Amino acid sequence: MPALKKHLPTLCLSLGLAATAWQATAAEKVVATDLEPLHHVILQNKYVTVMRVLIQPGQSTQYHEQHLDYVNTHIDGSPVKIEFPDKPATLYEMKSGNVKFGAHQGKSDADKVTNTGTTVNHQVAFEINMTGPQHFGGATRPDASAIVQVLDQPTVKGWKVTLKPGESTGEYTQHGPGVRVFFSEGRVLLADPAHPNHVKEIWVHKGDAFLTEPGKVDITDGSNEPLIFNDYELL
Repeated sequence: MPALKKHLPTLCLSLGLAATAWQATAAEKVVATDLEPLHHVILQNKYVTVMRVLIQPGQSTQYHEQHLDYVNTHIDGSPVKIEFPDKPATLYEMKSGNVKFGAHQGKSDADKVTNTGTTVNHQVAFEINMTGPQHFGGATRPDASAIVQVLDQPTVKGWKVTLKPGESTGEYTQHGPGVRVFFSEGRVLLADPAHPNHVKEIWVHKGDAFLTEPGKVDITDGSNEPLIFNDYELL
């Protein structure tokens, strides 16, 4: 009993701090992901909502709720702390170039992210607005060393494409709508399938994102440096 009395103040303090932390978490408002102040909606259609996420060093998002399948492309990663309303926080390394898929369809999850690094955390993420696979068709890409599959889920597939200057993906058919996210800067030549030898020329920057549509696709690196992007297609 004397030993218990000796440690009782420390125990009470620990319990008090834990209760205070729980109350602080419970008091924080949980918002929809597309309404969270650091998740800026940049593109949207009936299939996807695309957001750019920029978290400065030491900065935190609000608690945000996700109930749709979620694809997160890490443009510039950093170490982060992820907090949850109902379980202990975790430390995690968002690595540049990685893809993270959140299977939130049919359930609700909430978290809060703090950038614990020294550089800006930059992500391009999108929610899939349509529940369940839509059966647009088999999503495939040419069998080439420049194209590597990085995501294979029931609702979406993704590939990392690395083209050398002048190199093309080769023509393929995209069956479902999608999202294209660039890791590099350069000139992109998009073939016009309706007119032989015609291309649409665009200049992209690191972190640029585009909505894509079904149809014939042929992409060429028209710059002097490698062109790197992730290509996602809904299923």
